[in-house]
Amino acid sequence: MERRTHSYVQLIKPGITLSNTISGTAGFFLATSVVSFKLSVLVGAIGGIAFIIASACVVNNILDRGIDKRMKRTAKRDVASGVISVPKAALFASLLGLVGFATILTLTNPLTFLLGVIAYVWYIVIYGLAKRTTALSTIIGGVAGALPPMAGYTALTGRIDAAAIILFLTLFFWQLPHFYAIAMFRRSDYADAKLPVWSVKYGMKSTKRQIVIFAFLYAITATLLTFFGYTGVVYLVLSLALSVYWLSRGLVYYHKLDDEKWARKMFGASLLVLLSMCLLIAVGGYLP
Repeated sequence: MERRTHSYVQLIKPGITLSNTISGTAGFFLATSVVSFKLSVLVGAIGGIAFIIASACVVNNILDRGIDKRMKRTAKRDVASGVISVPKAALFASLLGLVGFATILTLTNPLTFLLGVIAYVWYIVIYGLAKRTTALSTIIGGVAGALPPMAGYTALTGRIDAAAIILFLTLFFWQLPHFYAIAMFRRSDYADAKLPVWSVKYGMKSTKRQIVIFAFLYAITATLLTFFGYTGVVYLVLSLALSVYWLSRGLVYYHKLDDEKWARKMFGASLLVLLSMCLLIAVGGYLP
């Protein structure tokens, strides 16, 4: 029973589900500095986002089982290896999805429900096709990954305003260096699976340049919440400090480390930046 439970937990890709739920929570708490806090909406936003993402990840395990078999790091995933059958995984995904969408629709609003539908379809269908056919797949997939903080925000406000758009852009530009770094230090895996990610199609040097460019764009968009009046100077200073930290690691070690080690450094830094930025976004509306 313990092994089976562990297998089902792994199907939801806990890291992806958790990180996206955290960003959605950050968006919600930024919204509380704009409109009144509602506990029921918090439950609906966090629960809905978590279950919808979890469901999408299970579906991804099903659709990508052939690809997973060709990659060392994914060959032992439970659907790919046959530990969990496709019908059982599909039932699990359906239950998670029903709970997630019902929770969002019941406790938040139609706009947030629509964003959930868009994210779900985008991740499974549009990104699913893109990663098999184009090196732009990371950029295309970034749309789905950038929607949770926007959904967390709209869950309470019920509208898409400048803050919602800035949250989307901030997470969008954060994702690209993060996932390009993964594509660098797992390049051989992607090549074996015949996935045309940027590092496979255009090489490591080009991918490194892309990482620095998008980290710089992230640094710019992260400051916009202050310039549009949603956060104060403290948020601005701290968000800039995080961006400088991330960029400086990339530039200082750009020629000092081999490509794979450099990518791992940037990947590790990106996780710290994400967690710190989500915290800053959550409290930014209350800081001077």
